[in-house]
Amino acid sequence: MEDTNFTVAKITHEIRNPLTLINSSLQLIESIHPEVKEFQFWSQTLEDVAYVNQLLEDLAAYSDKRRFFMCEVDLKEVIRSLEESLMPYAVINQKHFSVHMPAQLPSVFGNPLKLKQAFLNLLKNAFESTGENGCVSMSIRKYLDQIIIRISDDGCGMNKEAIQTLFKPFSTNKSYGTGLGLAITQKIIQAHYGKIEVSSVLGRGTTFTITLPHI
Repeated sequence: MEDTNFTVAKITHEIRNPLTLINSSLQLIESIHPEVKEFQFWSQTLEDVAYVNQLLEDLAAYSDKRRFFMCEVDLKEVIRSLEESLMPYAVINQKHFSVHMPAQLPSVFGNPLKLKQAFLNLLKNAFESTGENGCVSMSIRKYLDQIIIRISDDGCGMNKEAIQTLFKPFSTNKSYGTGLGLAITQKIIQAHYGKIEVSSVLGRGTTFTITLPHI
């Protein structure tokens, strides 16, 4: 497995270098010849390059077996940072986003950047599953020796078949995306000695529940 991860990391590195040059060339062409934006397939070409780049980033993240730095993390600071980052997106896209957490919350042992990445993946999926005026909520509470985080939306929901393959790499019901976001999220949560569960009703919405041990 380690050899496979090394091979994937090496391949993604080798592809990323020429891809960066291609992307730079496309940007240069557009800056010198802005009329190229009128070409029928120009925007799709840029989207395809961005997709390949995202796929490489997700592959690298998924295959990375290195242990990341762990420390005492103030979850309230992580959540506040997320809220500040996502609120403009919610306003522009006419979504409703609410965060509920107590005044006092124990710290967890982990990596703040990785935890933020995991939460962001879930929140991004939640927003994308809702339509105009859709609602996404995030709640955090302490229960015994655990912190319970719930991310809920009132979007399209999922059937049982979709739920069963939700955390499998490259499994996605979207017409876009790499199918690695939730697999990466699950790995991050498990690395924090936590677990992630999902419940969903088709046509009514989805709730992800994350449980983490607190200090």
